[in-house]
Amino acid sequence: NENYVHSALPEGARDGILRGLYRLHAAGDPEQAARVQLLGAGALLRETLAASALLDQDWGVAADVWSVTSFTELRRDGLNAERHNRSHPDAQPTLSWVEQCLTPTTGPIVAVSDYLRAVPDLIRTWVPRGYVTLGTDGFGRSDTRAALRRFFEVDRHYIAIAALKALADEGVIDRAQVQQAMVRYGIDPDQPNPWER
Repeated sequence: NENYVHSALPEGARDGILRGLYRLHAAGDPEQAARVQLLGAGALLRETLAASALLDQDWGVAADVWSVTSFTELRRDGLNAERHNRSHPDAQPTLSWVEQCLTPTTGPIVAVSDYLRAVPDLIRTWVPRGYVTLGTDGFGRSDTRAALRRFFEVDRHYIAIAALKALADEGVIDRAQVQQAMVRYGIDPDQPNPWER
């Protein structure tokens, strides 16, 4: 894969790391209206952080970044919460770790994985709001990391576009901003899906 320096262990993140999700970066003013939650996994976490910076610098959007250490563990936790709630109908419902982390936040949620989109879709049931997933669906290819991320539509620009489109769908920003971003980042809206190329 790719060599890069890992950040120091964030204070208070150990539990989230082990449970599958923790907030790595809290962006700007917590009350900012245009806000999204970006979930980055594995090799694409750095692209997710870069997308957060683009959203802030180019569009004035605050983008919190969450590191997903295991979609599988998050799904297991969600299934455990579901089972507990089904088995104890009179008890206070147990929230999944995904719900505990994301319910107090605001804005649509975009998850990015260097696996198929089906992987971040594993937790869709417990995501409390609008949820967009990006992944590397399609046939294997050989190229540079940057070219492959662009081809599979999982680079920083596509992450930013997904976030802006989700905000536009919620009426937080104008749809024209999404079009402007596509032009600015050189994205052809009519190119075929990666799995059809």
